[in-house]
Amino acid sequence: MMRRTESETPRQPSQTAILRYLRVHGPAARIDIGTATGLSPATVTSLTADLMAQGLVRESEGGNGNTNGNTRGRPKVLLDLVPNAACVIGVKITINLIEIALGNFKGEIERSIEHSINTRDLGSEELTRTLIALIDRFVERNQDFCKHPPAGISIAVQGVTDSNSGEIIWSPALRHRHIPLVRSLTERYGGAVQMSNDANCIATAISQNTNLHDGGDFAVIMLGYGIGMGLVLNGNVYNGDFGTAAEFGHTKFQPDGPLCNCGRRGCLEAYIGDYAILRDARGLIDLPEANNLHPSEDQMMDLVARARNGDTGLAELFRHAGKVLGYGIANLIALLGPKQIFITGSGARAFDMMEPELRRGLAEAQVPELSRGPTITHLAWDKDLALQGAIGQSLLRHDENMFQAAGTAHN
Repeated sequence: MMRRTESETPRQPSQTAILRYLRVHGPAARIDIGTATGLSPATVTSLTADLMAQGLVRESEGGNGNTNGNTRGRPKVLLDLVPNAACVIGVKITINLIEIALGNFKGEIERSIEHSINTRDLGSEELTRTLIALIDRFVERNQDFCKHPPAGISIAVQGVTDSNSGEIIWSPALRHRHIPLVRSLTERYGGAVQMSNDANCIATAISQNTNLHDGGDFAVIMLGYGIGMGLVLNGNVYNGDFGTAAEFGHTKFQPDGPLCNCGRRGCLEAYIGDYAILRDARGLIDLPEANNLHPSEDQMMDLVARARNGDTGLAELFRHAGKVLGYGIANLIALLGPKQIFITGSGARAFDMMEPELRRGLAEAQVPELSRGPTITHLAWDKDLALQGAIGQSLLRHDENMFQAAGTAHN
């Protein structure tokens, strides 16, 4: 890797690269930072000294750096981010639930809270007022850690969002469409507000976790009430020119197929989403009266348990959903050829029943020459990554804004 001299290195992008490397990889020695970023030792020393002077980075002692452990030596000096250098707020909006989390400068969630709210009763103005009241109360109660106003607010929304305009185009959690949420919140909190769908936030969280992802393009398919996808290309979440890219669940499986909640027919989601599974299950067995459009986790787990305990009709529903998903993944591979595909979300609760038919459907639909394909990984839904990703997205924006502001002021 060719290294730039200090005089050739743009300081602001390089400082941002150092912060992001430390946030993903944790405490690291200067030499390792230089190797990863392509910066010269002198440049790393100069830039990290600036970051330390700004209170963003600090030194800590690590091991002696000897890999065989046989030689005593001076402890290796590592650099790490200062957790309370800034705080950001993550918000997640799903059906009848609003979650808020406080993230530190390292991207760790310090505190979080859940609010059970009938979200579908909230119009555009009511949603804005509710969020502002909840965020203000949360920040006030956590002033012991977040001593300054939040450096950013990032919102993860279940549904279709326009990340460019900050508009909720459609969400199963809300009755109304085309809600300009970011514009409304920006009037209260300034320009550090952003929004994305929950699948994109999960993709951000995975990209910042080296235990899950080791480089290259990847996609995250999120199964649940609906079907979402986050797509990471060249290290960045891809939103497309119109801010609504990677709506995998609304690609077509069959033109005249069942009705999707988007209002069209034959979408992948109309076969795989929770509401679709429940809809078809009602044609097979008697089920208690409930809200068919918004099935609960208890309802879905009951169907899964019945399928595992010998109900062949229900088991076939999950197998067919797997086959449809396999056809969708075949299209994704043909178009983009990602290195890895993650399948996660609460709807992956029945992945063991879906996977054999997923593989079969993929084999049927895929061009043989493309059969090498990506690695397909089931990521258990034991930890909700959407809030973690919202925190990560807010910090990415904050890094850029911080140095841009400093550069403008300096000029």
